[in-house]
Amino acid sequence: MKPSALATAIALTLTAHAIQASDAEAAPAWYQNLEMTGLIEVETSYIAPENDPSTSDLVLATAELGIRSKVHAWVEAGITFLYEQDVTDLEVDTAFVTLANAAVSPLFLTAGQLYVPFGVYDSNLVSDPLTLELGETRETALQLGFEQQGFAGSVYVFNGDHNVDGRDRVASWGATLGFAHEQADRAWSASVGYLNDLGESDTLQETIAANRVSANAFDPTVSSDPSERTGGWTAQAGARFGGLTLIGEYLTAAEDFDPTSLAFGTQGARPAAWNLEAGYRFSLFGRESGIAVAYQGTREALALELPEERWALGWSITLFEGTALGLEWAHDRDYATRDGGSGQSANTVTAQLAVEF
Repeated sequence: MKPSALATAIALTLTAHAIQASDAEAAPAWYQNLEMTGLIEVETSYIAPENDPSTSDLVLATAELGIRSKVHAWVEAGITFLYEQDVTDLEVDTAFVTLANAAVSPLFLTAGQLYVPFGVYDSNLVSDPLTLELGETRETALQLGFEQQGFAGSVYVFNGDHNVDGRDRVASWGATLGFAHEQADRAWSASVGYLNDLGESDTLQETIAANRVSANAFDPTVSSDPSERTGGWTAQAGARFGGLTLIGEYLTAAEDFDPTSLAFGTQGARPAAWNLEAGYRFSLFGRESGIAVAYQGTREALALELPEERWALGWSITLFEGTALGLEWAHDRDYATRDGGSGQSANTVTAQLAVEF
């Protein structure tokens, strides 16, 4: 007896559902491998310059949403969206794919838009350290690294925005090597890094491009692209003893920049930045709290609008799980008038409410 069209359709439908059910049992649903994280920071600040009127503001300093997925035992992918009021429009901050399996090999390969491992930038304060302002670098890069018995290192390559001598190619690279050790009541770490073109850092990239465009407007023979790369070095060390944390980091250009790209006075600048910080964690009213003090500074970074010297003092307390309140006072001193600065100082008080989930 020949089956009817309706019976055939019902049979096919039941078979399809059976296959789907079998697949669902064989592998977990895609959403079971997803991990979502978020960060919201609201800040209010009061700035009192030495000889100018004071100002104040209230901003959504950070709105960040991250999604990661363990696609396979060897494959992890992630994407982060970021918005910073008055600083960064909503954008894809990072998006990457990592091939790694620590149970089989210490090696890993990461490709995508990421912050290359040049500098560590640890801090217990509300504001970012001056080392980050100088050296943080986000690029679409290919990174090959390893992690083994406390040691970690990697090399990476990318095609920067600066076409040196007009050549558009993957010619920017860097490397980092570090060691970290942690016990129940103490930990320490140290690392060094090199980037063959410090001019590709987020801050320097914009400044150099603007400087060369301005120079080209007055002298058409000046190229809008640099004629050479200027490398940079960074070194970091940190330690924790109980509630006490110590941080030290130094970042510098390896040589002078072309004066057309970045100048200090009449010469090419060799910018540098450092951060020395001490923090202490303790319990206050049954809640985790901490204080931190830092001395930061820069050298030949006037063109980047960074202060020559900064003292900062901060306090934070965990209000609820994932929720913290932070307060910070910072005293900045500008470069001297003989160097082209104002020689003035400014005090900034910042309060931050942060929620991480």
